[in-house]
Amino acid sequence: MSTILRVNFEPVSDILPIQRRDFSLFDPTQADPLNATALVDGEWMTLNTAYQLVRASTIGSVGNGATVKSFPLFAERGRYDVRANSGTKMPILWRGEYEFDTRVYDATAVVTSPGTGAAITTVMQGLKVATIAIGGRNYTGLVGHGGSSDASPVVGYVTRLPANNGGKLRFINGWRV
Repeated sequence: MSTILRVNFEPVSDILPIQRRDFSLFDPTQADPLNATALVDGEWMTLNTAYQLVRASTIGSVGNGATVKSFPLFAERGRYDVRANSGTKMPILWRGEYEFDTRVYDATAVVTSPGTGAAITTVMQGLKVATIAIGGRNYTGLVGHGGSSDASPVVGYVTRLPANNGGKLRFINGWRV
């Protein structure tokens, strides 16, 4: 089972070739660490029509799957530099190849919307984004992709299972822009 800590998203590969981009948050209150729905590093975001960051799936109900390409958030909860800049901009991993360890996942979830998912059980299994519950709170995190029967975009592939990685899921990104 995953847990949310101060640092939830750690690079394994070199991050210099990764293009990070800062985008304004649609809801700037999500940068406030005391907000009940504050964002944490490793959550998955997408862009709305106003070119602002929003969670890739709505966090109201566990199991809501993302239907669009998503990008991982690369800023720890409550960072003052993020909250202080104009427009409350947050960095996401925009382009490039990378491998990360994350705590924002649910290895046992079988999310059926918009397609049939699967529990995370094998190395090189595809991953998708969905609303998950960790410690009594909902986040946008990684769950297993169901393969050809799953209509959700693949955002990554498992490279190390949590049981062999100190409780963290290791993955590489799954698509290139």
